[in-house]
Amino acid sequence: MVDSLGTGLFLTGGVAFFIRVVGLTPTEVGGGFSLAGLITLGASVPTGWLADRMDNRKLLILLHVTEAVLFCLYPLVHSFLGFILVACATSLAIRAASTVRAALTGSVLEPDRLVPQRAYLRSVFNAGFAGGSALAAWALAADSVLACELVILGNVLSYLLAAATLVRLPAAGPRPRPAGASKAPALKDVPFVVLTVLNGLLAVNGIVLTVALPLMIMSGHGIPKALAGLFVTANTVLVVIFQVRLSRGADTVEGGARAQRRAGILLALSCVGIAAAAAATSPALAITFLVVAVLLLTAGELLHMAGSWGISYGLAPDHTRGEYLGVYALGMAFAETVGPVSTASLGVGKGAPGWLAIAAVFLVSGLAVVPVARRALANRAAAQAADAAGGSPAVVAATGGAE
Repeated sequence: MVDSLGTGLFLTGGVAFFIRVVGLTPTEVGGGFSLAGLITLGASVPTGWLADRMDNRKLLILLHVTEAVLFCLYPLVHSFLGFILVACATSLAIRAASTVRAALTGSVLEPDRLVPQRAYLRSVFNAGFAGGSALAAWALAADSVLACELVILGNVLSYLLAAATLVRLPAAGPRPRPAGASKAPALKDVPFVVLTVLNGLLAVNGIVLTVALPLMIMSGHGIPKALAGLFVTANTVLVVIFQVRLSRGADTVEGGARAQRRAGILLALSCVGIAAAAAATSPALAITFLVVAVLLLTAGELLHMAGSWGISYGLAPDHTRGEYLGVYALGMAFAETVGPVSTASLGVGKGAPGWLAIAAVFLVSGLAVVPVARRALANRAAAQAADAAGGSPAVVAATGGAE
């Protein structure tokens, strides 16, 4: 909750700080953050490797303190180059902390509690994010340099408080590695890498809601522009209320795959609804289509996230959990980096046909998850059988496993 308050505060009010206090242009701020995200795209993989070899609790505390220190540097920035350097460092720390947090959750919770607890944490995160955004709105309304600086200070304090809450948790040291365990097993696990890609494609739903849909609304069609913000607010509230409920049954790899299959179908239907809104002949009809589309999009988002936890935790061996989760996080990073450009160019640039193309991507991705997850489970079972028989898991996996 504490961390999410700071995140909501910064993401909502940070732009005002960089424009008003640092003196950057909106284009420089947007371009700088995009560049930082691109440069640190693969940070989760080495961080996951490190998490498998260190106490996750201590590592996450260190990363939260590092985040606090790095955000303290922003008020000292007075050039675009300085902004880029600090943005890259903070992006690296944030991605690293996210991976280690996921690994720590897997270390301290029983397997059957992982998905329900992640669902609960996401609900809490969204509630905290909404609170942080509200505080930032107050700061923006004040329209002063001091208010902008308080936004940064509030985020720094949130990281320090988040670190303090971890002190009482039990140690989460590395798990013993089996003799002869292969190096970089997650990247060699082809079905798991494919699932990572599919998860990234489904994760573009968040970009549809926060980037492509608002741009489509702003581009005309007679739709009130205020609806863009209202849709995001409604989505946040629905996540808080329904994430735990819609995560039931997704606590295994099979259950998670089925949840993502349903997510792909719902997300595709949502994009069909947006396409209908783009082609609607009256604003009232367009608004009706968009309301239905956002409800379908939110339901798809909830199922997608639940499925991602069931799949990633279910397929990650205990001794390489951090590495597997780090590789799986690449899907989300891909969506955050490529999603804004691709969805905006298709949805806004091409209109209804573009939205139908996005719908096709969601549908194909969702339908592909179940058979690929089945293959991943078969490969894992074959590798475990080879271990028990004294064979080589790498050889079994390379030959495709057993059905």
